[in-house]
Amino acid sequence: MTASAWRRLPRPATRQIAPGLAAIWAAGILIRLVLAPFTVHLDLYHVYSRAAQAAYHGEWFVWTSQLAIQTVHNIWLFLVKPLLPGAETIWSPTAAVFGLGAQPSEFRDLFLGYPHLFRALLLLKLPYLVADLGTGYLLTRLVVPERRRRVLALWLLNPIVLYTSAVFGRHDSIAVLLVVASLVAAAQGRRYLGLGLLGLGAVTRFFPFFLAPFFVLAYRRSKRDLALFAGGLAGVWLAVEVTALAATGSSPTLTLLSRYQHVDYLTDLVLPLRFGDRLFVFPLAYGLFLLWFFERSDRGARGTDAYVAAGAAMFLGMFALTFFHPPYAIWLVPFLALTIDRDGRLIAYHLAQAALLILFALHWDTQMTTDLFLPLDPDGVAALPNPRTVLAAQVPVPLFLGVVRSLFDALALWMAYRIVRERLCRAEQEVSLGPDGEAGGHGA
Repeated sequence: MTASAWRRLPRPATRQIAPGLAAIWAAGILIRLVLAPFTVHLDLYHVYSRAAQAAYHGEWFVWTSQLAIQTVHNIWLFLVKPLLPGAETIWSPTAAVFGLGAQPSEFRDLFLGYPHLFRALLLLKLPYLVADLGTGYLLTRLVVPERRRRVLALWLLNPIVLYTSAVFGRHDSIAVLLVVASLVAAAQGRRYLGLGLLGLGAVTRFFPFFLAPFFVLAYRRSKRDLALFAGGLAGVWLAVEVTALAATGSSPTLTLLSRYQHVDYLTDLVLPLRFGDRLFVFPLAYGLFLLWFFERSDRGARGTDAYVAAGAAMFLGMFALTFFHPPYAIWLVPFLALTIDRDGRLIAYHLAQAALLILFALHWDTQMTTDLFLPLDPDGVAALPNPRTVLAAQVPVPLFLGVVRSLFDALALWMAYRIVRERLCRAEQEVSLGPDGEAGGHGA
């Protein structure tokens, strides 16, 4: 989508929200308000226990591996602590100790035993609710009014998004908001602002890093743009690196590469070669897809249509070819919402993916299933049958989970193929020149 195409998008005659959209907004907010106070994962306790070091003890930089997102939580807990009486004693003192972290016993005895637990959970998850709503609003700004209901529903009522933000309590939705804001800015013609927001999103969560080359190729107008975009990304990285070094004495990049377990997930799928050599599947597939997109962009497949389709296909490939935790699948959703909303079959495939993810969560025993409801009744939930044990009585668990994961990957790779064939290649065929000279298709 060119900047001029963005300006030509039909705008509502009034500020009234269409009835269908209003119902989706209301349902999305209500579901989150019902789920948020009564569900949680230990991860939320980890990040806010580290934030407590800042909010209650003034130690703002005790955790440097995810400095940006940790600072957001530090500030938020500092702001809401007057609404949480007596909460200074419920946090783990070892949460910021690498390799140790918050202990399950502290989570159970201190946090779950807090008298105002439901209020605390709602307040602690409030930034994720706001981020979900902000992302939903921005996604509707990227499409014509006739598409807004489906796009909004695919995001706001998506089981994966609800699971990640409202139930699990993961902070990925904040970085997702930055990435979608980056997309809106670029679609409006503010490419450098878009690149800056994307860089900020990558600093917040590492997934947007893989979008950056596609952004540069999709929104470049010349070779000079390539150099400026690359310099902008390097500038964002350098600013964060220098700031963190000055504040903490350690490098976030080196900390991420050497101590952040999730980076290893990108190379988990490996093909052994002779003499000890190895071929990492995801880096190979990512490199090939990026080179293919580079060739296509030279032929005119640029702009928002091409970028959205490439982003959707890239994330589908990433989650098919790497190990991941179920809540991370939220990264599949924003680009898919803009890509599959007009294709009922692809929507059905995506819903099947969500169902398979719920089954895949059994890989983590009760941690990502029944334990999420411990705030309701810790003793009662702990007494429930272990779903993995129940499954093991019927079928070998590795076999079951292997089939589930294989089906998920099959859907993901097929959807990626469909999106590349029907959306990305078509973006090249339908590309047009706007008055400002920017190449790109119309209508994200």
